[in-house]
Amino acid sequence: MVDEPGHVVAVVGAGPAGLFATRALAAAGCRVLLLNRDIKPGGLAEYGIFLDKYKMKGGLRRQFQKFLSDPRVTYLGHVPVGPDGPLTVTQLQTFGFDALVFAIGAQGTKYLGVEGERLPGVYHAKDLVYHYN
Repeated sequence: MVDEPGHVVAVVGAGPAGLFATRALAAAGCRVLLLNRDIKPGGLAEYGIFLDKYKMKGGLRRQFQKFLSDPRVTYLGHVPVGPDGPLTVTQLQTFGFDALVFAIGAQGTKYLGVEGERLPGVYHAKDLVYHYN
């Protein structure tokens, strides 16, 4: 990562939401560690777009690669985070990040054991995607 002052943030999930959050954080001068359970970034944009939509998929891949090539961004794939995963939220909290961002996907409601995640007013990506579809 780049040696410059600024915040260090971990983003969990490299689907579109996690990648765009990473881009915004890096553009604001943060160093970002992007963790993803899959090897390849992209989430539903990578794994959920039909094969015949190659132009759309190709455009998204080019955008995402641009975000990932920023020297302030470090990408680690095949790193599941969760209560039963090899890396837990509690462990992430002890690593000294200035902030943690959870962008863990719209394919289902997921809980990580984060305080407040079941409070009224907390909305999950799946519910938002369903609402807009």
